[in-house]
Amino acid sequence: MVNQVGNVWHDPSIQRVETPEQQQARQPVAPPTRPDRPSHAAELSPELQEVQRAIEVVRQAPDVREGRVAAIRKLLETGRYQAPLEAVAARVANELRPTLERE
Repeated sequence: MVNQVGNVWHDPSIQRVETPEQQQARQPVAPPTRPDRPSHAAELSPELQEVQRAIEVVRQAPDVREGRVAAIRKLLETGRYQAPLEAVAARVANELRPTLERE
């Protein structure tokens, strides 16, 4: 049985044949996998990798410079440490400002 659809003849007994390329094009494509990384991992640019390394170095650095603290402590104990009063007051005010502004 042959049916006409528009200007095209259609014979239901004839099956369409696909080339191997057409068959492959129909297959879903999986993203390439890397065994050393999970599938959800993202790669950072070299610049961001450098920033990440710098952040890690800062995190590992001690919060207090022990040598500087020891030197100032020695000056304080001997009475030779001279801090300008205005500089100390300005620093205290700057550190207290965010707390006072919230109240």
